[in-house]
Amino acid sequence: MVGDDDIEDTGENTVSPIVPVVHVSRSNTRKEDDYDDDYEDESDHRSHHDEDGGRASRNYFDDDDDYDEVEVPRQPQPSPRLHGHSSRYKSKNGKGRVDMTPPDEKLKRSETLAKQFEDEGKIDKAITEYTKCLAFSRIIHGSSHWKHALSVVNLAEAYYTLKGYHAQAEYHADNAKSIMLSGGHTAASQEEKADVYAVLIKIYRVLGQALTGLKKYNHAEQSLIKADKISQERSKLGCVTDTECDFLDISLFLAMARLYGKQKKHALACAKYDKVLELMEHQYGTDDARVMRVYTEYGMLEQSKGRHANHEKSIHLMLQAHSIASAIHREGHPELVDTALNLSQAYANTGREDSEGLAKGYLEECLNTCVIIHGPNHKKTLEVEDHLAKLLIRTDNLMEATTMLKSSLPKKSETFGDYSEPVSDTYKLMGSVCLAQGDLEKALRFYKKCHTIEQVLLGKSHKKTKDTQRTMELIMANPSVSKKFVLDKADELQKRPRFNSVVARTK
Repeated sequence: MVGDDDIEDTGENTVSPIVPVVHVSRSNTRKEDDYDDDYEDESDHRSHHDEDGGRASRNYFDDDDDYDEVEVPRQPQPSPRLHGHSSRYKSKNGKGRVDMTPPDEKLKRSETLAKQFEDEGKIDKAITEYTKCLAFSRIIHGSSHWKHALSVVNLAEAYYTLKGYHAQAEYHADNAKSIMLSGGHTAASQEEKADVYAVLIKIYRVLGQALTGLKKYNHAEQSLIKADKISQERSKLGCVTDTECDFLDISLFLAMARLYGKQKKHALACAKYDKVLELMEHQYGTDDARVMRVYTEYGMLEQSKGRHANHEKSIHLMLQAHSIASAIHREGHPELVDTALNLSQAYANTGREDSEGLAKGYLEECLNTCVIIHGPNHKKTLEVEDHLAKLLIRTDNLMEATTMLKSSLPKKSETFGDYSEPVSDTYKLMGSVCLAQGDLEKALRFYKKCHTIEQVLLGKSHKKTKDTQRTMELIMANPSVSKKFVLDKADELQKRPRFNSVVARTK
């Protein structure tokens, strides 16, 4: 039995995880489902399965899973035997039908549908099926069984991965943990013991991921450490294969690497990313999209170190990602654009002239591809144009950068709106170019347009608005500019002396 003493919650201040102990029962404690007795008296009225185990009827998966009578208009129904399957509905008094499908079959069907909808990108439908799985598992196993905890944590993981709802994921993962901590769980075999351990690992991993998204980094680290400790205990079981351990470790180590990256623990994050890449290349091969994404994440982590970044390592990682994308995708695929864009940024961050030339080449290639596959007004095309313009400014190609920024303004206004951050950022960038060229009057005009948009979008007290205001004031400090321009009539009125209604008495 797994009791409260075996699975101990160590609290917030405890770092060392306590591994639960799952005892194996000599006798099989599995019982027949309770619902079989309820349907015993009605067995004569049921129709039998066919050899395929086909679907019951076209209403088999209705959202209404109640067992009450439903008043429906009587319509001629085709005979189930003609379609090669038996009906799961029982007529009562000739007025309605009662769904006689056992809950375990409904659970299997909802699990299959949930994965199918997830693969097809139908997120809301997948969440609905995962919610149904939770209800069916509670009917079949009870509210304190570890298999019900598995359905709960599956719902939590779906909220985290499909919707990005960290609070919901934390809530359901914490409920699943409470089920495992409060209930006594009996394992009838070593295989079932391994399954219980796997559920515990998943619960603590999903909880750690959700807490990372909520920026509760200390609690997230404790949860992931617990999951790692339980995973080590599980790997000692004789029935557990190396492949199973590798798949569990991939998801766990990747969650830990992302957490350490958020905490700025770069050494620990790099070690976990190295281990993840080793396991993924062993299991998936070197040319897999999942491996490509991990290389990209790893490269971006290296760039985030700032002045401590290893640019050569970052370039190597981005090159690996781009080569994998080139191997699995045809020319013009969006993934190729993303990896080439990341590679260009890695080259540009080195600050070397030869690397900046390579970065410019990749950016121009990305821009041409985006224009072909997305069009000139697409968000991705405009994003690549901004990166190229910034690189041109960095390499002192100011005229070319100004021309590109001016041409992008109408497209950004059409795509994002006149009062949008991309438009204001473009005005600010053009003002900085004019400022670098010494054209103060032109720079001030661009900064004023940027400031007007930022005031509407962000407000006067926002950091970006205040930064723009300070830049304008510095430009206005120049006497040649202050004579021709006024920042704001309200500001000009404030500079006037205060009005005094009392006239000084003269002798």
